[in-house]
Amino acid sequence: MPKQEYVVIAGPTASGKSALAMELAQKLRGEIINCDSVQLYRGFNIGSAKPTAEEQALIPHHLLDVVNADDSYDARCFAEDTETIIQKIRARQRLPIVVGGTGLYLRALWRENWHDLPKSESLRQELEAWSNENLHKRLHELDPVRAAQLHRNDRYRLQRAVEIVTLTGQPLSAQTPKSDERQNAFAIRVLCPRPLLQERSRQRIDQMLKAGLVEEVRQLLAAGVDPHCKPMQSIGYAQVVEFLEGKITEAELPEQIQIATRQYAKRQETWFNKVQFDAFWTSGSPIEPLMQTLQGAGF
Repeated sequence: MPKQEYVVIAGPTASGKSALAMELAQKLRGEIINCDSVQLYRGFNIGSAKPTAEEQALIPHHLLDVVNADDSYDARCFAEDTETIIQKIRARQRLPIVVGGTGLYLRALWRENWHDLPKSESLRQELEAWSNENLHKRLHELDPVRAAQLHRNDRYRLQRAVEIVTLTGQPLSAQTPKSDERQNAFAIRVLCPRPLLQERSRQRIDQMLKAGLVEEVRQLLAAGVDPHCKPMQSIGYAQVVEFLEGKITEAELPEQIQIATRQYAKRQETWFNKVQFDAFWTSGSPIEPLMQTLQGAGF
């Protein structure tokens, strides 16, 4: 038996993670655990590139469509849910494969500089009424180090940071992290040359728009989904909301999504560069050398 309990496949958006995961799952009796923060939400299908019904029928998938748009779900929830799912999959003598590009969720799963910090629904409701400017100002008073790390428009993290320091009385940098559990995973990084990644991204955006992304957003809004909720602020959805509100034109929409995707991919790569991976796979290359590496590790 391998010393690691599960496999992680990480890489930037449109790099080929999902295709690799499907192939490995078929060869290694695996089950896939989603690590994309938008695929968690019901109704957010096209813009999140959620696995198709056929793919889900071929390989068991977990943590898809598990919360509504207005539900409270964060990285700690993901870590707790994933740990439980991993153990259940292993009990079935199958291989858990965690797939996605949400670095914050992987950090939580690995307890990598992560903190088991308290939450308060009443405080969250109070902070919801605050403007981004007031949140940032308050955070600067309470935790100037964290405030300097966050942009004024990063509302979710601003609000969470104010919540943490208010509840604990300590800035984030003073919190004691839990033990690092990175060693439990065999982590694979998917590499993709930047020109190819950008071309794939453009193709994916075109396909999403042709598949009805704008109509999907219209239906979500018509069903009462708040245009300012967390999943609606994600790439693709946020730009479509701007289009529907008349802030950008239909002609500008694809390029605005592409710009946001490119910026996000850079942030993903910055985080991945700090992670010690066990193996690398270049998108489009043969899978056999990776299979040999996995088998050599006991999988």
